[in-house]
Amino acid sequence: MSAQTDAPSIMIDSEAARRNPFEVLERLREEDPVHWVEEMDCWLISRYSDVRSLFTDPRLSPDRRKWAHYVRPAEKSIFRWIDDHGLVAVSRKEHARQRKLFASGLTPRGVERMDGQIREVVARFAQPLKGRKGVVDIMEEFTTPIPNAVISAITGVGGSDVDEDRFSQLAQETIQGFFGFVSDEIRDRAESAYVELSGWVRGTVRARKGSPREDLISDLLAARHGEDKLTEDDVIAQVSIMLAAGSETTATGGMLALSTLLDHPEALERVRKDRSLIPQTVSEVLRYAFGGLSGMQRFAVEDFDLHGRKIRKGQQLLLSIGGASHDPAVYPHPEQFDIDRNPKDLLTFGIGPHFCMGSNLARGELVCMIDAAMDFLPVGATVLHEEKEFQTLGLFERVVTCPVDFGS
Repeated sequence: MSAQTDAPSIMIDSEAARRNPFEVLERLREEDPVHWVEEMDCWLISRYSDVRSLFTDPRLSPDRRKWAHYVRPAEKSIFRWIDDHGLVAVSRKEHARQRKLFASGLTPRGVERMDGQIREVVARFAQPLKGRKGVVDIMEEFTTPIPNAVISAITGVGGSDVDEDRFSQLAQETIQGFFGFVSDEIRDRAESAYVELSGWVRGTVRARKGSPREDLISDLLAARHGEDKLTEDDVIAQVSIMLAAGSETTATGGMLALSTLLDHPEALERVRKDRSLIPQTVSEVLRYAFGGLSGMQRFAVEDFDLHGRKIRKGQQLLLSIGGASHDPAVYPHPEQFDIDRNPKDLLTFGIGPHFCMGSNLARGELVCMIDAAMDFLPVGATVLHEEKEFQTLGLFERVVTCPVDFGS
């Protein structure tokens, strides 16, 4: 897996690039849209057209067992189970079967129930922030606890007997183990967190089998497609992953939505005065602020050429969502945050058979977070960017605090 010696020298593995990836991605799109990352032995894809087409290209697979550097995880570990039985590992037929059953569990009544649960949870965390003064970490007090509380309410996992802070910590530690290029220490911690988290899910699943309630686990256990149904292990595994994935991405998404609006006070005031703008604002936040240098992992299952580069079987490709969402060929003046843009064909949640099943839930949570924030964010509140704290995970820079000055 040699480097491409004719590629331009573009430093992407640096703190400056991780903090402000879009300038680097702009140069990559223009000069080297299929960029070889020597230090991580992978290709970085930055143009919208390429990212979109490669999501469904049969020459690529999301199954990391196809990677030339794949190391089989320890037997009985969560990573081993996911590699062998997760939705990206099973056959196309089995993948379609499980997705259809999970979708059938989301009945119209269930979706309506979810909206009410989201609003109730968001209101609970928004209330203490009304009238606050001084510096408030909106991640710690608002965007981080909400997703877990929402998913707990929706699925039925947790409840009054579960420490919400511990629940949130376990979910975030679990999903960190799935980031590319993380340390063995992070993966080990993710393994332990998943065991504890899935234990709560298993207990709930078994309780609901004998006594169904108005929650998603009960819906999934009752889901049918003809004579077909989900197994207990199917429900436990997928709900556990949903708890973890929904926690991290939506917590970050809420932070990005509020900090982006605070950085664009004219847009914030328009939204404050006209809440009907919130759904299209969420779409623009997903385009403008999500993603970065890293991206969705895919693995080549055969040799092929892409823009003159030789992709070899077993190599990893990172499909950059940030690169695609800031491609001027699709979104004119991409560096501008424009809530009237209402961007279409976003790739934030993927496309094709592996499109994120939780996308509507995530959007719903972001809409409710912004709506509630309009009632507690004071005019003139500012993000203290220089005081943010970060965690580096490969090419990804994860924000862990977002202090906002609410004024005195």
